[in-house]
Amino acid sequence: MNVRVTKREETRQKILEAARACFDGGEFESVSTREIAKRAGVAEGTIFNHFPTKEDLVMVCIGAQMAEAIEKGIYTMEPEWCFVDKLMHVASYRFTQISLHPGLWKVIMQQVVFTPRKGVVQDIMKSSGLLKAIQDLIEDAQLSGELNPELSPELIRKNVMALFLFTIHEHMSTQNFDSEDMCATLRELVMAQTKGIWASKPELAA
Repeated sequence: MNVRVTKREETRQKILEAARACFDGGEFESVSTREIAKRAGVAEGTIFNHFPTKEDLVMVCIGAQMAEAIEKGIYTMEPEWCFVDKLMHVASYRFTQISLHPGLWKVIMQQVVFTPRKGVVQDIMKSSGLLKAIQDLIEDAQLSGELNPELSPELIRKNVMALFLFTIHEHMSTQNFDSEDMCATLRELVMAQTKGIWASKPELAA
């Protein structure tokens, strides 16, 4: 990597770190790119050389954080763990990030949930490595007989992600960002799904 490329990447990281610090107050609209630039020690125009809009900057913030959490989770788990324990291990790194910076996550959730851009959530999960990580865990669990092989890995992944997002929403609403409590909530939901909520097989309408 040449000096110019290295310098550009360093500047980009400075902007991301400054943006996270500014958004950590939990507000999006009140944070200006001028404020972010000042904190990063760059000209305001430099931000737009790296990120077309302030919204893009937020999206990259979440993608980078998710990638970091996933990498740590995947490379520190034990191969003999069951699927649920592996899933909870990866989730714990993400929940820890949220517990340390709940204001930033509030901004991220607002912008991701209410963004008019089609497919942005899917793009973030894919670019961060989250989709592949969860998909691999599911496929391994299906091969080992832990998960139902008749269900598609994608359907199982959607169910897992729905529980993950509900856990975050639940704890945001109560302002309880303790990472262990968040893990406990997610584990409880996953185990309920594992056991099944039907007393007998339901007759589903065609």
